Order: sequence, then C-alpha cells, then structure tokens
Amino acid sequence: MIRPSLLDANECLVRITLDKNPRRTIRIARRTVTLAPMRAAGWHSLGLACARRRADAPAPDDAQANIRRSIVIDPTDGSAATDLTDMLRSHRTARSASRIGLWALCLNPGSAAARVAVSAVHLDLDRIDAADRTARSAAVLAPGTANAYGNRAQCHYRLARFDRAIVDGTRAAAAAPEDPQILANLGSYHLAVGNLVDGWRLFGHRKTGRAIARSPHLPGPQWTGELSARLLVLAEQGLGDEILFASCWPDLADAVRRNRLSAVRVEIDPRLRGLAERSFPELEWLDRNRTAGPANGARRSIEFAATHWIAAGDLPTVFRREQDAFPTSAGYLIPDPDRVNEFRRWLDAEAPGQRRMGLCWRSGLTTEDRVKYYPELSDCRPLLHARGLRIVILQYDDCAAEVTALDPAMQTSILFPPDLDRRDDLDGAAALMAALDGVVSAQTAVQALAGAVGAQTLGFDLAPTWVELGQARSPWYPSMTNLHRQSDETWEQLMQRVADHALRSDGPTASGR
Repeated sequence: MIRPSLLDANECLVRITLDKNPRRTIRIARRTVTLAPMRAAGWHSLGLACARRRADAPAPDDAQANIRRSIVIDPTDGSAATDLTDMLRSHRTARSASRIGLWALCLNPGSAAARVAVSAVHLDLDRIDAADRTARSAAVLAPGTANAYGNRAQCHYRLARFDRAIVDGTRAAAAAPEDPQILANLGSYHLAVGNLVDGWRLFGHRKTGRAIARSPHLPGPQWTGELSARLLVLAEQGLGDEILFASCWPDLADAVRRNRLSAVRVEIDPRLRGLAERSFPELEWLDRNRTAGPANGARRSIEFAATHWIAAGDLPTVFRREQDAFPTSAGYLIPDPDRVNEFRRWLDAEAPGQRRMGLCWRSGLTTEDRVKYYPELSDCRPLLHARGLRIVILQYDDCAAEVTALDPAMQTSILFPPDLDRRDDLDGAAALMAALDGVVSAQTAVQALAGAVGAQTLGFDLAPTWVELGQARSPWYPSMTNLHRQSDETWEQLMQRVADHALRSDGPTASGR
C-alpha cells in the first residue's frame, strides 16, 4: 500500500494468495507483469492463477498463453515447463504435453514434479512401462510425492493388477489424505476387486460428486436410505454413467410403491425422458441442463420441496452394498414396442435369414488421451467379413467417411438404420437395439443403453475396469459379456475373438474372456 510498485512485495502476495484466492491473485499478478513485463516469474504466476480460477475445469487458454510467454522469456525455467505440461494434459493434448514434459525433464532431471508430469503423459499415451519407470524414479527422488505413487497405481490398474494398485494407491492416499482425486482412484481399485464397502465410500470423492456437494441450493441432508423422504436425485457425469446408475431406478420406483419414499424426482438427460417415463411411471423427471453448473437441478426443483438429495453416482451406496444386490433379470428400460416392430420389419427386409448385430466401435470423444481405448473401423474386419452376419451401425456420431474408406466387400455388410437420429433419439436407438439379434460395442453410452434394455450385448475394451466389480460378467447388465484386449493382442485379433463369440449359436452372451 505504501509503495504499490514494489515488485518483490507484489510477487510475495501472489505466492500467498495463489491457493486461497485465485481471482485476487490474477489482479496482483497482472500488476506484477505491468511493472516488469520481461520478468518470467510474473507471467508464470499469472498463468497459474488463471488455471486455478476454476479448480474443476481444464486450464483455460489464457493460462497456457501466460505460461508460454514465461518460457519464451526464460527457456531454462523447468518449473514453468512442468506446469505447462500439466495444462496441456488438462486440454487432452497428450502429444504436445509429452514434448514439453520431456523438455522440462531435460532442464531439471532431478525434479520429482517433472517426472510425475511426464509419467502422467505416458499414461495418457498408454506407454505403461515408461509411465511406471518415471513414476518410480519420482518416488525415489522424493518419497513423499503422492502423485508418484498415484501414477504407479494407475499403471497397475491399466494392467488389471488391482491388488498392486490398491497398495500404491494407499501409499498415495497416506501422503495426501485430503487429495480427492487420489481417494477417488483408490475407490475404483477397491471396486475393481469387488470390495464394495471401501470402494463406494471412496468413490464419493469423485469430481462430479464433490461439485454437487458444494452447491448452495441442496435441499436438506444427503440421503443415506432414510424412510419417507422426498428425494431429489441429481444427474452427473456422462451419458454412459447416467445409464449405468439408472440401474438403481427400479429400486427407487419400488420404494415409492411400498411407501418407503414419499416421492422421487430424478434429474436426467432429456434424451432419456421417453424411456424413463415409460419404464417407471412412479417417478418424477427433470430434464438436465448440461450448460448449467453442478446441482442445477436442485435450484430448479425448489417447488418439489425435497427433504433429501443424492447424486446419481451415490445411489449404489444405498442399493448396491453387496454383490447379491445387483439385478438378476436383464433390462430395466422399456423401448417403444411399436418402434421395435418397425425396426424388425426393416431388418427382415434388408437382412433376411442373417444374424443382425449392432456395432459401435468407439466413443464420439476421440481426444489424444482416449484413442487408445478404441479400434479403428478397419480393425473390425473380422466382424464385417463374417459369413451370415449383418452389421447395423449404432455409432452415434458421423462415421460416413470411415465406412466409405472401407473396401467394397466390407461396405456391403453394413446397414445404416433409416430415419434415426442415432445421437439424440435414444428412444429410437433403444428400440433398434431390442430388435437386433445382439449388440457389439466398446465401452460407450451405446454399450450401456444396450445393457439397459436387455439386448444381448458383447462388450469389448482395452482392459478390465472398476465397472465390472471383479466379476467375469457385468453385474449391472445380466445380458452382457465383456472381452478385453490381451497384452499381446492387436485390436484386429481381439475383434476376431469378438466375431467368434457373436457367431456362436448361443449368441454374444456366451461365457468367456
């Protein structure tokens, strides 16, 4: 206050306020770069403050720009390069992050933080051995570095070594007991071995659950099974997770029928409204506004006069506390029977006497850190060439160019459903799935919807995940069998196994991994 232009005082204020008040830090850091525009540390601090302005969102572009300017002024600043690596990862540009991260490591080979950042990038790019080596070296350099153990745990998780993931995940949690991401990851490891008690408890630390819990509009306490409550269920995460946790809707409806709950209002993706209303008339529905912040449904449901709330992802803590509590009958969403019959007539006309299988080979989100999870359409040639098998496209984004790129022999086996918006008409997509002989899908919303309507479903994935809860078959969807890519397999070899299962007389639910 006495000398507003005192540079050292301004920089000290930036360090003090960075984790407590990012908006105030931005104002101070801007004053710093105005006072000394060629001082790299000022731009670095401004970039960090911009990145932390919204802790639950990816680093904004202005944060990256400021860090880059810092590096241009001082190319030898390894800490700035490390922070830029983390920002590029948050934007899912893993290859760019890899280049910057290796540069940061060259600048400061003794930095545990740089090694942790590089290890995380290797994980994004599925370089598991390199990720594990780099994380292990970070733990040797700085034994108290939580993310070094956390990254090692993620390497074990990717390779389905879940017990070892729990060991390193527990070490990470001991080093950073308040870090919600480390705790949520540890929860997924426990769930992956079927430990539901510890798994669901730790799962509550996930990002979307925390964001909802911070809302000022929540009605009363979080529901833990209290009787006679008026319950508001708030949506979270992506469409696939929403459909997965919708497997608890039958339990909610049963509680209303038995007067164990006074009323239930569920916030849902509006594309699920038709299926939800048809399947569970006992429940009330609220269309989700994805452009709004977390727990927006609580603000819009004031007139519902809820006494309790729960995030959709926490419903299993009430209804799925044991393996025996999962459904034994297939399907909980009811497609429109008239549209099912329409699609059956179309299939009979287009593919008479053939086995009709729906196919979704990848997610619509194909960022650099996600492409490892999915094959190319050309890798699916064992399915496309299979005699007596006709493929119906269930991919929910524009995939015409990928189909056109196939050779003519494979193109002739592919059908596009007529007059169906595969992305937004989920009621129609569900009816088509019910009309098919089976569905083959990567781990996407298509796979979840197929399981939810009870279609015979063959899922494939890069590796087992927590969703399977340590079971050989899906506990959420009794009509689903999962195949995983082995360490020595290519995607095409896995798809050959998928095709073999799909062609068996007992259908895609045949047991086997």
